[in-house]
Formats: sequence, structure tokens, C-alpha cells
Amino acid sequence: MNRLEARLLTSVFILLISVPVIAFALGLRPEPNQNRPPTPLPEITMRGILAREVTPRIDQYLEDALIITPTAVAAEAWTDVAIGDNPNDEVTIGTNGWLYYTYSLTRPCLTPDDVDAFVDTLERATRVVEATGRELIVAIAPDKATIIPEFLPEGLDTCVDENAAALNTLDGPDNFVTVWDEIETARANELPIYFRIDTHWTNEGAAVMAEAIVDRLAPGGWDPEAVQEVATVDYEGDLTVLLGLPTSEETVEQRVVLTGDTTRNERRLLTAAGNEYEEAVSVDFTSTDAPISGHTLVMHDSYGWALTPMLAPYFEDAAVIHETDPAAGHMWDDVGAADTIIHVSVQRSIQDIITGPDLAAEFVAAYADEFVAIEQGVKVTGERLELTPGDEDAYVVVELAPGTDSAEVAYNDVTARLSPDSPRAAYSVGAGGTMFFAGEVDYRVVRVSSDLDP
Repeated sequence: MNRLEARLLTSVFILLISVPVIAFALGLRPEPNQNRPPTPLPEITMRGILAREVTPRIDQYLEDALIITPTAVAAEAWTDVAIGDNPNDEVTIGTNGWLYYTYSLTRPCLTPDDVDAFVDTLERATRVVEATGRELIVAIAPDKATIIPEFLPEGLDTCVDENAAALNTLDGPDNFVTVWDEIETARANELPIYFRIDTHWTNEGAAVMAEAIVDRLAPGGWDPEAVQEVATVDYEGDLTVLLGLPTSEETVEQRVVLTGDTTRNERRLLTAAGNEYEEAVSVDFTSTDAPISGHTLVMHDSYGWALTPMLAPYFEDAAVIHETDPAAGHMWDDVGAADTIIHVSVQRSIQDIITGPDLAAEFVAAYADEFVAIEQGVKVTGERLELTPGDEDAYVVVELAPGTDSAEVAYNDVTARLSPDSPRAAYSVGAGGTMFFAGEVDYRVVRVSSDLDP
């Protein structure tokens, strides 16, 4: 730190600790905080600041004494960052102003068994959807740190690159879409593909995935000339919000405009019990002269927001929903109505797909009524159900019994909570296992088969 920077830091620090004193002199008083008196300003010595002994008490003083809470939060965060502390461990502070989502950096390394399990999940999910006469595309977006690692803190040990390499080169089904190489090329061309202070990619980055998806469904259908700039806007970075220092960066918003007309409407989702779902809506698009016909359902995590304006005009009819669980009761209508399903998630979610309720079983729960029950070795003892090993395409479907308000089902360390709004879960029988349940449930075993014969 040079002399000018030191003087500036000192001046701002003095201003921060003086604000409560000035406010007090003007007659302003902070509200009581957690039923205790406000923390007094501690004795400040240079040794205490350098040793960071006094900074926690300064943090509490600022939080208690400042009249406006957002100002207090920002002041506390600013002082933390200024002295080299991190006000929120959910954010990893890189160099040159770059921020990273810590969760994406701490995911465990994928083992060969993990990769095999992921491929198995993809293949089974594909068979489930195709057995109903529909098409499935599974797309994985690269994490920001995979493509832009050079601004990570020096010496940080992560599995991001190893996991990306494993996913980018795995021998998965043809409907698995990855774009690591294409994103690297876009980065080499100096395109602003990720936000500096946000978790996500820009429209430029999402366009790379949009092109890969369109060309998978309609080869040659992507039109690079259709990408248009909409406006230059200030985009507030979600990572700066987590730090308590909301900051914006300038970005150019883009969208695809094809020759046909595109309309957009929002629709409320209904649960299995017919209730309005409050957490998400379907954004419905219709486009004339679109290269991809039929009805398309796009299920996405937060990486889908930048993807939507780059992708939606290519569909004749589409529903775009911020949800990645097809088994959720509010998704049944849309999963059932789709001719094509596009499932989009980011790289860091892979372990959840492997270790959580797997994607294939989630689709079985959504399509359970389209499959027939089969005879399968099942032994019921009290609230325990023993499944003998069976066909890898056999699934046990558990449903809330009529008139029951709730139930829990646990199988292979995965627990589902059933309710009238979301009353069904499914699990791969595979190597067999023990299922435990609490509450009244009905169950049956189904086999995924394109001819639907038992």
C-alpha cells in the first residue's frame, strides 16, 4: 500500500467510526439491537488493528451504532475487505476485481466411479423419456472458475478443472451437450462470457450453449446473424450482494431475433393438488417460422436466465421454467405436455445429480402413469420395504395414500417428503435395498420399456 492509499484508507476509516458519533450529537439514536445495549466504540490502537484483535468489536460497533442498517452492513463489509478479511465465506475474492462463488470451488473431485454413475444416470433418464415417445437433451454449463481460473487466489486447491475435464471427455449419450471447448474458444476471442462480480455467464456465454442445443435438435438451424444487442445496462453482481457491498458492472444485453414473430407470456404453475405454485412461473413462447417444431419444455437452474433470450425464438412453442426437478408436483402438467425436454444445469450440480434423487427416477415419478406395473420381489415389514435386485430399468414408485396429508420415504440415504401438492417419488431398484417410510403410502414397481409390456 502506497502513502496515498494509506492516507485514503485512514480517512475513510475515521469517517466510518465518526458517523455514529455525529448522528448521536444530532439527536439520532439507533434502535435496540437484540435486547442489549449498543456496543461501545473500543479503544483503537495500531497494534490492535494490525493483529485484528479489535476488528470484531469495531464490526459490532458499526452494526449497532449506525442508524441505517444497509449502511452498517456495507461499512462492515468495506472495513473487512480493506484489511484483507472476507465478510462472507460464500464468496471467494480473486484478483483484479474478480469474485467467485465458493461452493463451486469446493465441490469434491469426481472419481471414475462418480463419472460412471453420472453416465448411467444420463442413459437411464434418456431411456425413461424416450420410452414415452419424447426427446431429452441434458446440457451442462461450465462453472466460471473452469473457464477463467487465472484470477483465483494464489495457491487455492480445487477440483474444478479436473471435474470439467472429466465431464467434457466422458463417453455419454448423444443427447448430452457440453460446451467447454466452445466456451474456451469464445474466451480466446475476448468475448465477455462471464460476469466479473457475478456467479453467472452473460448472454454472450449463454449463446454458445444455445447454438449447441439448436444444432443438436435442428442441425444447421443456428443463425449467428440473429444475435442482436438490446441495450447497455448496469448489472448488479450477486456476489457483491453476498459480500454486503452491492456493485454493478456494465454489460451489453443480447437476444436472438429471427425472421418470424415471437410472443411471450407468463403462466402460473399448478401443483398436483391443483393449487397455484408461488415459487416459479412458466414463461411461454410461441414463434412463427421456428426451426424446432412441437412443444419444448426448458427446465433450468439460474444459468438458464441468460440462455432464454438466446434460445426461445428457435422453438415453435416452448415453456421455460426455473426448475430442475421433473418429479415436483407443479411440473407434471408441463412435463406431460412436452414433445422435447431440455434440462439445463451448471457444472457444480453434477454431484447432486449423482448422489441425490437421480434424474432418471425423477422422470419416472413424473411419467409413472404411462408405465405398467411389474412383478418384483418386494417384502414389506412394518414401515420397511425390502427390494430384491432387479432390472436396471425397474423403479419403485411411492405415492401418498388417498386422504393422507404427508409422508416421508427414505431409500439409499435419499429422503422424499410427500404432500398433496407433490405426492409421488420414484427410485431405481437397481441392486436392491431397503426403503423406510413414515405415513401411509401406496407403492408399485414399474419397468421402463418402449413397448410398455410387462
